[in-house]
Amino acid sequence: MTIHDALHQIDPEKGKQLAAQYFEESSSFPGTGTFTGSHFESFAGAPNPVNEVTAADLLAVQTLAVTVSSRAALGILETYAQRISELLSDIDPTLKLEEVRDEGDFETVLGKNSSAQALWDLLRRNNPEAKRWNLGATTASKIMARKRPHLIPIDDSVVTRVFGRGTASSWRMWRDELLADNYLIERADEIKEHVERTDLSTLRALDIVLWQYGKTL
Repeated sequence: MTIHDALHQIDPEKGKQLAAQYFEESSSFPGTGTFTGSHFESFAGAPNPVNEVTAADLLAVQTLAVTVSSRAALGILETYAQRISELLSDIDPTLKLEEVRDEGDFETVLGKNSSAQALWDLLRRNNPEAKRWNLGATTASKIMARKRPHLIPIDDSVVTRVFGRGTASSWRMWRDELLADNYLIERADEIKEHVERTDLSTLRALDIVLWQYGKTL
């Protein structure tokens, strides 16, 4: 199933309703959302350093129901902090995935020799000589999405189950479908307007609706 197929299964009005529910205030914990993930973008307020992964970023990803181990946190915040900042500095914080139009651009921005791929490999410890620090693909995608929300999609198990895709990276899949037509961007714009969250990226707006839908399947 494609992303288009998945969204066509969700009536646009139903999608808006699902997004609105995601941002509802909790009746049990006033001042916070029913879903803690509704605070993912805003957690700890501004400024959010664009070229640095901070402790606030690692706490923010935990609003999306993942945990960053102490070993991983030490590596990200201390041992590899400078390298992570160098890699983030090479990734335009304003670039949108739908703007990565041709194959050459994709290889430069998200290909196997790109800084984005290098950051992914560092977070995942994709080095045969390195011992894993228990940071999975889902968590890595959420850390990267926190820093580059317009470029990096979240690879959440609920959403990937909707696609029937499995655990493979979805970077190219999302890029190709965003470029296929205007449907995904238009759906995202409608969702953002409905919940009055124009700050959300296209990727995140669609992710919220797909996640809300997928958890009921």
